[in-house]
Amino acid sequence: MTTYDKPFKSLADQVSLLRQRGLIVDNEAAAMQVLSKIGYYRLSGYWYIYRVQVQIPGAPGEAPRTAIGDEFVPGTTFDRVLELYEFDRRLRLHVLDAIERIEVALRVQLGYTLGAGHPFAHLDPASLDRTFTAFDDQNPVVSKAHWLTSGHAQWLTNVRRNEDRSKEDFVKHFKAKYGMPLPVWVVTELLTFGSLSTLLAGLKPAHKNLIAASFGIFDENCDGDGAALTKWIMNLTYLRNTCAHHVRLWNKNMIEQVSRLEGTPDLAHAADAHSRSRVYASLAILAYLTSQLDPKSTWRLETAELIKAGLAAIGQPDSRIGCPRGWENQPIWSTTYQPPADPLPAEHRRILQRFECIGTSEVGAVIDASATPSRRTSAVRYHRARSRLLGFPVGKTYRFPTFQLDAAGKRIDPLVEEANVGLGAQDRPWEVGAWWSTPNKELDGVSPMDLLRAGNLTSDLIAAAIRAR
Repeated sequence: MTTYDKPFKSLADQVSLLRQRGLIVDNEAAAMQVLSKIGYYRLSGYWYIYRVQVQIPGAPGEAPRTAIGDEFVPGTTFDRVLELYEFDRRLRLHVLDAIERIEVALRVQLGYTLGAGHPFAHLDPASLDRTFTAFDDQNPVVSKAHWLTSGHAQWLTNVRRNEDRSKEDFVKHFKAKYGMPLPVWVVTELLTFGSLSTLLAGLKPAHKNLIAASFGIFDENCDGDGAALTKWIMNLTYLRNTCAHHVRLWNKNMIEQVSRLEGTPDLAHAADAHSRSRVYASLAILAYLTSQLDPKSTWRLETAELIKAGLAAIGQPDSRIGCPRGWENQPIWSTTYQPPADPLPAEHRRILQRFECIGTSEVGAVIDASATPSRRTSAVRYHRARSRLLGFPVGKTYRFPTFQLDAAGKRIDPLVEEANVGLGAQDRPWEVGAWWSTPNKELDGVSPMDLLRAGNLTSDLIAAAIRAR
């Protein structure tokens, strides 16, 4: 270990040292003023790229290596370094503007999605993903205290701290009127972006997918891509902390790199390693999300202009921030860009969300005893083609509501089969899905699906409901 023995340097000493190393300082008093407000050490991250490269001889038998020396590239001015610093400051503030919009929307979606199940779902391990609530069962302590080792318990500790510290009027009102605990839609308004990110990561996949769909992020099966959204938000949390703590951003090596961009066509161009290692991929994500939240948003256009004009003004190539070749011609940066819509019509999406669905192979395993997957698939296709089995066409696949299967009997429930045939499920699957899941006045205001689950659906009731329809 080397002992630090560099002497303290006054502002005048700092300017003198920079001049000795070749930096052009036209106005010493102005430079000292800048150093007193920004700091020598902080600015050093911006003049680093203007220092000359030197060759250091290698050990015997080894090639020499390149390192950054103390001297500045000839012609480098203090003003140019300061211009770079100001560009980076504008970029950080611009990024925070977009993250604010996304953070607010994420608060709403987390509270809404979890709250739809139960007001206190965030407290219930059964409402969250097992990986979030799991504890170290290899080293248990008395009773259930080992639950305290789970990520969920640690997250709740931060939640309670935020609840106790909050001075918000809406929190005071709720505590005075109802007491504790606070419902999830109140809690989400108190969380930091990091805590929101942790909660998102701790949701069950189905809940993540619902939230991802609200942000316009879909996978190849037309489902919301919750795994992608989780990765993106983790990256944006890192980005937000970088900006909020005024850390250099423009050519920063992103430790928390973004992933799962290939599945979103408008972002696939940013999936290369260089774009993800710098801020460009994150900027592309912010452009996509802000456009999804508000198609009239001009944030992405302002970003493109900041990159092009801002970097040109300081003489830096756009590759410094990870821009791939031809990035400016990508649709997402154009003035005519329209964010992609849900691949499913809104009504179909609403109907689909009313059911727990499985795929063809899972249905085949229930209704056909064959050991051959192709035969089981053929059986599903056979019953669907004859309207006995309700299947929703989604993308290139079908989704089959589980309520219509009699798992114990290894068959399609006979009453469901009867209704599906009478309704023509093959030709009108979405209409039939709406019929099953909508309260029916012929059934005393209960949906046929709920009546079936309660064991009260009969052939006569089905016939009457179908005639009335």
